[in-house]
Amino acid sequence: MPELELVTFNTHYGRRPPSARCVPYDLGSVLDELASADVLSVQEVWRPDGGPCLVERFAARQGYEMHEIVFGRAGVDRRWPGFRHGGGGTVGIAVLSRLPMRSCNGPVVGPTWRDPIAARRLLHVELDVGGVTTTLIGVHLTSRLPYGPPQQLRRLARQTADIGGPAVLAGDCNFWGPPAQLLLPGWARAVRGRSWPAQQPHSQIDHVFVRGPIEVVDGAVLPDVGSDHRPVRARLRVG
Repeated sequence: MPELELVTFNTHYGRRPPSARCVPYDLGSVLDELASADVLSVQEVWRPDGGPCLVERFAARQGYEMHEIVFGRAGVDRRWPGFRHGGGGTVGIAVLSRLPMRSCNGPVVGPTWRDPIAARRLLHVELDVGGVTTTLIGVHLTSRLPYGPPQQLRRLARQTADIGGPAVLAGDCNFWGPPAQLLLPGWARAVRGRSWPAQQPHSQIDHVFVRGPIEVVDGAVLPDVGSDHRPVRARLRVG
């Protein structure tokens, strides 16, 4: 059975947490350290106006195909990077793959209360994993608790109910593992461990969920690399 190594990582715009004044960290080098993965699901992909997108540069340097969804205008000029109409760039999510990949229409899980993205869409791709077609959905849900993440998880569950074959959800769910799994019937958590906040994590909000003929070989939450989230790695056997 073919294997797939996957990493999900919220980059926090390539900035350190507010406790470290959101100064840049070396995102390019961090991504290079994760380049053993066949596939990466990346959140908060910052693309400055007139400047380089470090995630895109990494993809070209390491031989990944990159599919991306832009969520909206954003900025890094204040205490906390975030959505701003007058910001200096855009932010979104991406899936990077060294395996053959085809983009599909992703689920729309918004709007929810106070979510700045009115029609939050997720990134749905199909991967060829050793000849086995495998669905991957890159996820970044709203952080607007208490209502936003549960609403979006319920919508996600409904919209993925008919997906057949092996399937993976990977990304920042902004919600804890046990209740997230209750809201995603049929999906199983592939990795368990605290991922946020990165310096002294007390919660897991970054997840890999699997469904169908997939065996979890191993998985881990990786060390703090500079973002306010820790990367999560899973090795899966598909088919």
